[in-house]
Amino acid sequence: KQWYQRRVRVNYHGPLLVANLIEWYRDVQDMGVHFSEPHSFHEGCNIHITITTTKYSVDGLPLDCFVSICKTLAFSECFILQDGVNDLFVKTIELKRRDGVTSMIYEDNVPLDISFARTQALHRYHGDHYYNFPPCALSPAQCFTALGTFIQEHSRVPVTELSPIVFHSPTSYRPLFGNLPVLVALVQHETILAESSGFMKALQEVSVKFYKHIATSYVDVDRYPMWVHGMTPVAEKQPSEGSWVFQYPRVLVFELQNHKRAAFCRVVGKQLSGSELTRFVETFLHGTVMETCHGI
Repeated sequence: KQWYQRRVRVNYHGPLLVANLIEWYRDVQDMGVHFSEPHSFHEGCNIHITITTTKYSVDGLPLDCFVSICKTLAFSECFILQDGVNDLFVKTIELKRRDGVTSMIYEDNVPLDISFARTQALHRYHGDHYYNFPPCALSPAQCFTALGTFIQEHSRVPVTELSPIVFHSPTSYRPLFGNLPVLVALVQHETILAESSGFMKALQEVSVKFYKHIATSYVDVDRYPMWVHGMTPVAEKQPSEGSWVFQYPRVLVFELQNHKRAAFCRVVGKQLSGSELTRFVETFLHGTVMETCHGI
């Protein structure tokens, strides 16, 4: 088995302090061990590809071309079964999402419109998309474009884990979030791990309800305390120890185009219920005034 992983240049954003740099370097090292096995889903999805030789290929989609698409899909990983034979071609492409949804999105000699029509499980949270379906045997480039677009539009799970290292890599989460505003829940580690966590269940429900309008994510407060500290309004110049900005879980919404503007929910901690989350998102979508924050 051989799988092609993306190369991402990781930049440091923050004050030049020893503690910050050590935390950043530790997280960079952590990135190197993700996807050590094909079944691990740290991000949105994996792409599993089986290949064949020229003799058995009908459409004739070259493997090298699809590998190049995998490298541009920065939130995905492509796992390819390869036997060392030259002139290999794509036989099947299967999308496996972290939430357990699996769909065969391409099969050699099967028209794309038929393959895409079989992927209803991927449309659990949103409606169908519309694509141009070129005959793959006649137009491999357009076929790959349609496949790449389809993967990008169906890879986002309702709730995505967010980290500063991946977020500040330009080719990572930004293509996954698209142009949607991002709801960020700042959650303590024990809350994330608790299977009976009412807040995480409420976050899941809200993410499904507003899937078309907002991207939902969460940040582990205990793992990234310095980064979370920047997700506070500038107006809170010297918050006291009991201030709402130090109570969790709490949520905010920002837009990818401007990390220094955000909408903050003042209801925090145990009072932050599912109904409060829904009310906050609805208020934001109807035109909440954004505040200046320290930066994300």
